[in-house]
Amino acid sequence: MDKQEYRKKALEIRDSISVENREEYSGIIAVRLLESDAVKKAENILIYYSYRSEVSTEHLIERLIQMGKNVYCPKVLDVKDGLMEFFRITSMNQIGEGFHGIPEPVTEEVYKTGTDRQHSDTLMIIPGVAFDRECNRIGYKGGFYDRYIPRVPGAVLVAIAFDEQISDDVFAMEAHDIKPNIIYTPTRHLGI
Repeated sequence: MDKQEYRKKALEIRDSISVENREEYSGIIAVRLLESDAVKKAENILIYYSYRSEVSTEHLIERLIQMGKNVYCPKVLDVKDGLMEFFRITSMNQIGEGFHGIPEPVTEEVYKTGTDRQHSDTLMIIPGVAFDRECNRIGYKGGFYDRYIPRVPGAVLVAIAFDEQISDDVFAMEAHDIKPNIIYTPTRHLGI
């Protein structure tokens, strides 16, 4: 199967998970992530706001804010050029509807990227459609994260996914594809 076929199949599988199970699994993933050293050590958390059948991040974002973390959510600024930035939020009221109806921040404080420093105080939680056992990632085909991640060298990259999103096959990846350091599911974690 090529990436597009994996993407289509994985979305169908993820969409077939019941709402109740998605909520339960998302809660388990959130607890595991919140207890991780990666979250405890991070000052800045860059995290997507969940959409449709993704692992829910709403309660996770609320909890990170309560913990005093600097929380930033992505906003698409230019679809054609694949430009995305992360903006700080301090409450859930600062999220509105954005690109393709995806929830985005309505704030103005942008996360300062730069390859002139290591972003070791930053944890980035990235979405994905499918992952393999070697932590390779298939995204939504826009390339937004593959373009953004090189701007935050040293950041810890974490993906959260349902077990159904993890493939036993190993994906054929391209040079520009970036994979997370670790993937958390309800039952396990993969990576370092």
